[in-house]
Amino acid sequence: MKKKSLFYLIVGIFGIVLIVLAIVLDGRVSNAVDGTLMGAGAALMGVGISMWQFFRWDKKNPEKWKLYEIESHDERNVAIQLRAKAIAGEVLQWTVMVAAWIAIFLDAPLWVILAIVGAFISKTILEMCLMAKYQKEM
Repeated sequence: MKKKSLFYLIVGIFGIVLIVLAIVLDGRVSNAVDGTLMGAGAALMGVGISMWQFFRWDKKNPEKWKLYEIESHDERNVAIQLRAKAIAGEVLQWTVMVAAWIAIFLDAPLWVILAIVGAFISKTILEMCLMAKYQKEM
């Protein structure tokens, strides 16, 4: 557990270094490089520090951690999480289609519209394949 905690602390510090590097190099490198450094740094910092803090909490409160583990793997909570993810997927799917319609009305390039519609169709096909798979398994 200590190795994981140290790893995430290093990841968080590396993210901070990337952010500082992006600020220092501002104007000396292209906007793409600057934006990539800032984005990657922010992501690494957020994940690293939050996971480090999570492992510290685990070490300080082992009884609460065990209760959390039991509750997170409880059948009712798993069903609730799966239902929430399914509804979020539906909302995202139709939001993508609304984005396609907006792109059509704004006279966006054809490749943008086709990419959005392709994402919608890919999600729908994946959903159907998974439904068929799960029906055979259950």
